[in-house]
Amino acid sequence: MTSLQRAALVATTLMAGALVVGLGGAGAAGPGDRATGSASNQFPTPAGPGFARLSVAAHSDAGGLDPRGNVNAKGTIGTPMGEFEVHGPVTCLRVDGNRAAIKFRLTRATGSAAPFLGGGVEVFVEDNGEPRGGQPVDANVSRPVEPAAVFDATADQCDDPNSATYDTVTSGNYVVRAGSVGP
Repeated sequence: MTSLQRAALVATTLMAGALVVGLGGAGAAGPGDRATGSASNQFPTPAGPGFARLSVAAHSDAGGLDPRGNVNAKGTIGTPMGEFEVHGPVTCLRVDGNRAAIKFRLTRATGSAAPFLGGGVEVFVEDNGEPRGGQPVDANVSRPVEPAAVFDATADQCDDPNSATYDTVTSGNYVVRAGSVGP
């Protein structure tokens, strides 16, 4: 390698390093908050046991700024004709330790959830590590679905994820990370 090639390589390396720093490498708050994964659980309802599969892919800058991603849930509320499926974009994400609160707007709502299309719901997920011995250890829970007029008032304000009473999932896994923790 000639000295000119070495100088070009050094200059390219320095410029790449400067670009990384300029895009948030040094001094940035980290990669942001995230709550991802999919899990199933059963839950009691007045009409009998409900069942749902909740899949989340929620991301934000550290501290919950610029929330993005999608949430999908499919299941039954335990009544005849109680099947539902909801899907929509994340409107808020709040991470505290191994727990996350996520709100999402219903851009798809079928079955018993159909009257709530355009509204939203807040879900909570808890990351207790990888399943152990084939048994899940994570948990989740959902607040009641809200019509648009109610949801819109606080769509960008998640509740404290420690305020929820969680149900252990029957299968699946969630990963919750705060921006300061890293990937």
